[in-house]
Amino acid sequence: KPGFAYGGSCLPKDMKALRIIAHDNYIDCPLLENIERSNESQKRTALDQIIQFGKERVGFLGLSFKSGTDDLRDSPILDVVEILLGKGFDVRIYDSNVHLSRLTGANREYILKKIPFVSKFISDNVDELINHSEVIVVVNKEEEFREILNRVPSDRIVYDLVNIEFAKRNELTGYFGIAW
Repeated sequence: KPGFAYGGSCLPKDMKALRIIAHDNYIDCPLLENIERSNESQKRTALDQIIQFGKERVGFLGLSFKSGTDDLRDSPILDVVEILLGKGFDVRIYDSNVHLSRLTGANREYILKKIPFVSKFISDNVDELINHSEVIVVVNKEEEFREILNRVPSDRIVYDLVNIEFAKRNELTGYFGIAW
């Protein structure tokens, strides 16, 4: 499915293994050799667009690499969030699947290493995120986001990384997407 960059703990590892197997067998696979570069380019494109909107307050609907999980390992949006925070953006994050107190093991270590003070940016109040944010970035196709996006005021920018369908979508003048 076209859309934003891939992530997770399995696919990146599997892509690396395929490249190594091809290399070890002297097989030229330009597509496999460039997928990671393409993935990084997708993240950079999203970051550049968010910066080009010229707004300081950015809210993210979703943090994990796909809906229905709290797995944050190699979630591509974390790289974007990390850079935005470093540039001084005011970031808020809502993901009903991610509860820092319940994260364990490698998943917990990964997020705390990537964004050490992530708890300062995650909110369980989606209305506060909507009211605060000038730009709202849709990170995954969590079912609840369809209803949430229908409550977004028309003066906000919605940057959709996953082509999520919702009723008010055509009414928003500041609605943008990537790679779909």
